[in-house]
Amino acid sequence: MLDVMQDDDGVILINGDLVLDGGVAGIAQQAEIRVATNRREWWLDETQGLPWIPGIMASRISSQIVANMINSEATRTAGVSDASTTAINDVRGNYSISFTVYVGSE
Repeated sequence: MLDVMQDDDGVILINGDLVLDGGVAGIAQQAEIRVATNRREWWLDETQGLPWIPGIMASRISSQIVANMINSEATRTAGVSDASTTAINDVRGNYSISFTVYVGSE
């Protein structure tokens, strides 16, 4: 499946055309979207996402448990074979999370 690619500024356009990617970058973007989604936010699949509000953000869950939740949710993305959370920083409820997804057998 092709995905419309985005960056921090929004949808990526080259010469006025949308950039589509069905490869590794598209799969990684889908994993990022899945992890960032609040559970029950996406009406087509209410099981997608994590319980960010009030679950993770409103409670003092350890960063290791949050990392396990992120890895588990990321691997539910089609094409992702494994995921690894590399950093979680929680500064007064402002989370900064880095994770890596692996595609295929390598």
